[in-house]
Amino acid sequence: METFRITELGKRFGLARSTLLHYDHIGLLKPGGRTGSDYRVYTEADLARLERICFFREAGLGLADIARILDSSEEEAEVLERRLREIGREIAVLRGQQRVLACMLRTVAGGVDSSGLDKELWLDLQKACSMDKKALRRWHLEFERRSPKGHHDFLLGLGLSEKEAIQVRMLTKNVDENGVAMRYFYELFEDLPRQGPGCAEATHQALDLVKGLPGSPRVLDVGCGRGVQTRILARRLGTRVLAIDNHRPVLDHLARDAACEGLDVETRELSMIDMPFEEESFDLIWAEGSIFIVGLERGMEEFRPFVAQGGYLAFTEMCLFEPDPPPELRRWFDEVYPDVRTIEEVRTMAGSSGWDVVGSFRLPDRAWWDDYYAPMLERMAGLKILHADEPEAQEVYERLEHEVEMFRKHSGSYGYAFFVLRKGERR
Repeated sequence: METFRITELGKRFGLARSTLLHYDHIGLLKPGGRTGSDYRVYTEADLARLERICFFREAGLGLADIARILDSSEEEAEVLERRLREIGREIAVLRGQQRVLACMLRTVAGGVDSSGLDKELWLDLQKACSMDKKALRRWHLEFERRSPKGHHDFLLGLGLSEKEAIQVRMLTKNVDENGVAMRYFYELFEDLPRQGPGCAEATHQALDLVKGLPGSPRVLDVGCGRGVQTRILARRLGTRVLAIDNHRPVLDHLARDAACEGLDVETRELSMIDMPFEEESFDLIWAEGSIFIVGLERGMEEFRPFVAQGGYLAFTEMCLFEPDPPPELRRWFDEVYPDVRTIEEVRTMAGSSGWDVVGSFRLPDRAWWDDYYAPMLERMAGLKILHADEPEAQEVYERLEHEVEMFRKHSGSYGYAFFVLRKGERR
């Protein structure tokens, strides 16, 4: 058994020799033995006892209270000690986050060049400050909730590509693990008919609200995915549709499908953030299932200049159908989409952004199942077997299965809604 001299023990715990002698004197920590020369020798059991003493001292307990706790064998005391240690770990994580944020604030407030904060340094800071995966997820989620644009710009400042930045924002996961998880997302979603809830009926219903377009309207489909709605737009309006997305494989699918149907669709691998178009370039901007990526408020504000006077913006957005949803649903939204709003709140926000609200309506439940959840679950069943030994993949599938289960239970309380806005004079 390994033993320790008093000086070795003091160095290990940062305690003075006199402190350990005092602990011996009051019977709080007596050495397990002595050498032939009568030097104190501490055992591994003594070391473990001293670790608990230091822990309780840091928590603010007095020596007399600590002595009673250490000599107690009651189960309740053990339970309380475990909880105290858990709280201590949580405090350490929060202090780490506080140090990182304080450093960032000093950099911003002082106007210091922060270009040296790259991805590697950011990951090192996380680890140095004890920010585990759960804490980091909360950090990104809060940043995204308070400032989607600031969060996005911060991630770009780390040297991430725009696509990687959007992935981190969507998953709110650790930067170094995000790419792995997204690989499984893409593998699952690329070949689905739709990459989010939607249906042809809803697209047609929203188009029915768009009145008075020019004979050959200029149309932009933002975040088009596989482009089911893109082809409807091209077919109904009889015009060329420019479809943009930042993921090339789905654009290739759309280009092939449009060509087979003889539709005039132009695809570009392009981000919806900082789009390189002239003002009033389009008579209609369509953002079915995609505006949330930039943030609803930001999307309505930043897409507006690209719309011609009297033109339209149409989009779908996740909404609550009641102001006080079930507690289980509220907790889930606090994790995945804390800024979820009611339909009326979105309409009010649109009006405040200078848009005239032409109309809004809920998407039917089949918009979730027919081309989205049902094929997703079918494809996921095979992928779960294929990636049975890959924890990152299984985590992705579990999260999606939980999402489906939430919709099964609470589809009466939330879902997607379509909004059609017209650009008038800013009030």
